[in-house]
Formats: sequence, structure tokens, C-alpha cells
Amino acid sequence: MILGVLYSLQHIISVLFYDKHLRIPFLCLSFAFFWFIYLLKPDTYDIINYTNAVSHPYYEPIFSLLILALRPFLSNRAVILVIQILIGVLTYLTVKVYIADEESIWEKGIAYALAFFSVAFTLGVNNALRQFMGSLIIFISIWEFLNRRKVLSFFVFLFAPFIHFSSVMFYLLAIVILTISERYYFSEEKLTFSMNLVRFLFFILSIAGIIALPIFISHTPYAVYLGMNISSGRTDFTLKYLLVLFSFLISEFFFGEIDKDEYIFSQLRILRMFFIILMFVLSFFNSMNEMSSRILAFYFTLDMIVLSLSYVKGYKTGAFIINLSYAFAINAINVIGRI
Repeated sequence: MILGVLYSLQHIISVLFYDKHLRIPFLCLSFAFFWFIYLLKPDTYDIINYTNAVSHPYYEPIFSLLILALRPFLSNRAVILVIQILIGVLTYLTVKVYIADEESIWEKGIAYALAFFSVAFTLGVNNALRQFMGSLIIFISIWEFLNRRKVLSFFVFLFAPFIHFSSVMFYLLAIVILTISERYYFSEEKLTFSMNLVRFLFFILSIAGIIALPIFISHTPYAVYLGMNISSGRTDFTLKYLLVLFSFLISEFFFGEIDKDEYIFSQLRILRMFFIILMFVLSFFNSMNEMSSRILAFYFTLDMIVLSLSYVKGYKTGAFIINLSYAFAINAINVIGRI
């Protein structure tokens, strides 16, 4: 319980970042909370399964090879610890790519603190190791795509499916939406956050979510998730989604209009909207509950990048709203443990 309280408290005290004189106290407290939590927290959920599976890894090739390369030298738990540290490094590198233009070391420090206390990192490093690793690689690939290096983007993406196969689905969905938004929206001088945008994306998402997505999934190893609804020990998907939806709506209100001059940030906001509406559509289909939870996990990685990027770009109230919502993320608090 204490660790969960510290996790929530770190998000609540992020109000300190409004005052430039309080940035250092916020960073110091965040650093102390982080080490206190991760030195004391017990293993929970999938970390226990990953540790047991080190002796007989049955995962995607790159992830399995990583385990096979480490296990002759380390205990089973130490192998997973090294992978968790690698995920932390990959998180840092991914956020660094997106906030590279920011010159202030203190602003960057807060952006990293927000990322390392995000729901995405908390769940990714303490539970869904493979999906989070794959998602981080996808967002590095998306960065290359948004910077017009599409061939390099594709080659970077190729690593992701060999860590978590579902990366294929998320990459294809992201590239389609980013391509559509580039052609449909950024040809205009100015774009406002309007109902026309919502209606258009809702139409696209209805087609993708109701027809294309289940068909694609049914031909993959993840077809077992269709019709599955794991409820034991899990927070209900609808409860998690409602908090995310509320955070999205309030933060978008403070972000304001979508401006072509903020190209990458705007594209990520549109992609974020895509997944919000996609999950809304899928929430009406009980057979998609477990798959929707996987989509929500990917959304959290996107949200983490939007959070860090919005802060360094000066959208501090929007960033605060997202970060504050994380203080009440039951799934993240549960995975921290009950010490």
C-alpha cells in the first residue's frame, strides 16, 4: 500500500513543475520515490511467469535469444532484471528522440520523470515486457516516418514483431492513420479540434475496428484473445478506459487547436484520438474485451510520449491533467504491489 501511495503522490506533486524554482525539488522527490519503489516492490503478475520461463523461453525470436544469451551467466530473476533495465534504457532513448529540440536540462529532466512514472512504463517494466519493448521500437519507427525517412522507419519496425508479434497490427494502424491525416488535414493552413475531425476518424475506426481488426487478428497467434475476457485479478477494461477517456478529453481541451506548425505533436494527438475512438467502438463488443486491453496498453505508450512532448512544448496544463490521471490508474497501482 505504501508503494502505491508513493506512486500516486509523485503524480499529485507534479503541480510543482509550474514554478521553475520548484522543478529541482520535484525531480529530487521523483528520483527518491522511484528508487524506493523499485528497490522494495515485490514481483507481480507476468514478472513471475517471465522468471519461471527463463529456463524454457517460448517467446518471439529476439526476446528469446536475449534470454538465451543472458541465462548462462545469471540467475533466472537476474536475467529478467537485466531485461527490465534494458527497457528503462529504451524508454529513455525513445523519449529523448521526441524531446531532442528542448535545450533546458531541467525541462528534459521533468519530461523523463513524467515518462518513468507513466502508466506505460509502470505496466511495461513490471508486467508486459515484450509488448512495451515492441511499442517503444514502433514509436522510434514512427519518429522516422514523421521525419520523412520512411524506408528507415520500416527497417526499424522490423525488429518489433520479433519481440512481440502484435506490433505488426499497431504499426500498420498507426501508419495508415498518420498517412490519412497528412493528406487530409495538413494540407490546410490551420486545423481546429472540431467535430468534423471526430466524425471522420469515427468512420475510419468503425471500419477498422468492426471489420478489419477482428479478421486480421483471427489469422494471427492472438486469435485466442477473441472472445476471451480475463477478469480474475484484473481491473475491468471499461473502468480503465473511462479514466483514460476523461483524461484525453480534458487534456485535449487545454492543448487547443491542432496546428500544422506543431507537426509531430499534432500527428501524435490525432493518432491518440484514433485509439481513443477505436477503444470506444470496441468497448461495445464483449468478445473484444481482452484485445481492447492490449490496445489500451499500446495507447499508454503513445500517451507517455504525448505527455513528455506536451510538457517540453509548454502545454503544461494538458501535461498535468494526463499525469494527474495516472495517480488514479488502478492497474498501475496494482502492479506496483501491496507493500
